Amino acid sequence: MMWSLNRGLQFSVQHLRPSCRLCSVAASRCWKCNTAGSNGFFCASCGVLLDVSQDNYFSLFQQKKGFTIDFVELTKTYRQIQSLIHPDKFGQRSAEEKTLALEWSALINKAYKTLSKPLDRGTYLLKLEGVTISEDNSSIDHSFLLQMMEFNESVEDAQSVEELQELEQEISNRTQKLNGELEQLFSVNDKEAAKLVIIRLKYLLNIESTIKEKVLRLSLKAP
Repeated sequence: MMWSLNRGLQFSVQHLRPSCRLCSVAASRCWKCNTAGSNGFFCASCGVLLDVSQDNYFSLFQQKKGFTIDFVELTKTYRQIQSLIHPDKFGQRSAEEKTLALEWSALINKAYKTLSKPLDRGTYLLKLEGVTISEDNSSIDHSFLLQMMEFNESVEDAQSVEELQELEQEISNRTQKLNGELEQLFSVNDKEAAKLVIIRLKYLLNIESTIKEKVLRLSLKAP
């Protein structure tokens, strides 16, 4: 029964698109049989789920490393991978594989969420290049910080959902503009300028989150 399940999982891996079959395999040898080689996430010899790889998120999904990604292929590959390694599929497997399935699933979910969001994707790209983003705001120009203070005050003073929605739209427009700038900066490999844009994006997204929370509060109070 165990071998039949193993073969079934391997069969599923082999019928993914070719590029997906190659993804996420960094373990040189199987933890169970010590054989080198794999079928995607599984040992080519005994069929067990392999140890979790620490490949970068782009290689996990067979995406070219960069800010611009193919969202359709990203989502398609994510669903294919999760259909193979979701913990629910390992209920009858060994304790080791159950643990590995949980670890793989957590990693794939985190990688997908990171690559799906421009801010997180940009931050991750900089991290891969050894560029860290400080928590202080000393690198941000004073005029931008004043604008953010004014936005926060406007959100605090807003008394209606309509007012907040207008502010949210303005924040959204600014965010989209910065996302466009970020794509351009990564295309020319200007990491320092990209870093500044990411810091600005963080401010805008924090305000957007505050707006959404207040809209929810006001909506709950409405008769």
